[in-house]
Amino acid sequence: MRAAWLMIAGGLVVLALGIGVSITLTYGLVFVGFLGGLAYALGVSGLSQRKWIALPAFVLGLMAPFVLTFGVHSVLMQRTGHAERCTVTAKEEHPFAKYPSVDYVLACPSGEVELDRDWNDRLKTAEADVLVGPPLQPDWADSTRWNLLLVTSVSGTMILLVPVARLLRKQP
Repeated sequence: MRAAWLMIAGGLVVLALGIGVSITLTYGLVFVGFLGGLAYALGVSGLSQRKWIALPAFVLGLMAPFVLTFGVHSVLMQRTGHAERCTVTAKEEHPFAKYPSVDYVLACPSGEVELDRDWNDRLKTAEADVLVGPPLQPDWADSTRWNLLLVTSVSGTMILLVPVARLLRKQP
């Protein structure tokens, strides 16, 4: 049982670290959060010793790094970031890639920013609004906004699943 608690706690700590690193440095580090999510799921499954709780625990463990990384970043940028009008200085188009996109380099008042967009959403003009708010990564000002309720409900569900797993363990 101690190993289950260590996996749950360690998983949540690694998940939090992965989210923090992903929203400040690069989204490519979401895999660190994945490791935490999987450790959390294994810990909850081991704590309850019930097979049916493994599915929701693993769904939460796999979904949480994506939802929390991109959702927390979007919510924080909405709350703390400020919009700057930026000019496109360079762009690299990838129309024939598996996922067509355009990579942009933008000159903003706060410095140079590199962002990418899906091919269908590419910029029509040489200017765009960008949300900046160091130390967070910049983001497009017109991008889809995440809902604070969704972001907090994933975290709340993960926290509430732990006592449920513990209660299930006590049943014969």
